Amino acid sequence: MQKSTQQFILIATALVFANSGIYFFTAYSQMHESTDAGSQIQTMLFTTAAVSYLPLGLWMIKNRLHTRAPYVIASLISVALIGLYVVSRTVNLPVVGIQDDVGTFDILCKVTQGGIVVVSLLLIRNWRKEKIQVSN
Repeated sequence: MQKSTQQFILIATALVFANSGIYFFTAYSQMHESTDAGSQIQTMLFTTAAVSYLPLGLWMIKNRLHTRAPYVIASLISVALIGLYVVSRTVNLPVVGIQDDVGTFDILCKVTQGGIVVVSLLLIRNWRKEKIQVSN
C-alpha cells in the first residue's frame, strides 16, 4: 500500500472520529439547553450521528483498504447530514421548524463532513488503482 493511501486512511479516520466527538458534544449541549420536543428530536439525531460514526472509524482502521464499504458509507452519511442541515435552514420542518442559528460547531461539523466525503472519494479512487496493480 502506498504511503499516501495510508495517510488518507488516517485522515479519513481522524475526521470520522472528530465528527463523532463534535456530534456527542452538540447532543450533550442540546440536552441541557432545552427540553421541548424539537430539542429532544435534535438530541436524538445528534446522538445517532455520533454513534454511527464510531464503528465506521473503527472499521476504517481495521479494514485499511480491503473494501470500499466504510468509505462509501461514511460519504453517504456525511452527504445526507449536510443535506439535512441545509434543509433545516431553508425549509420549515414539522417538529423543529426552521432553524436560523449557525454556530461554530455547525460549521466545524460540516467542514469535517465535507473532508470525509473528499478523502473517502480519493480513497475509493485509490482502491481501484491498487486493485489493478495487484492483479497485474
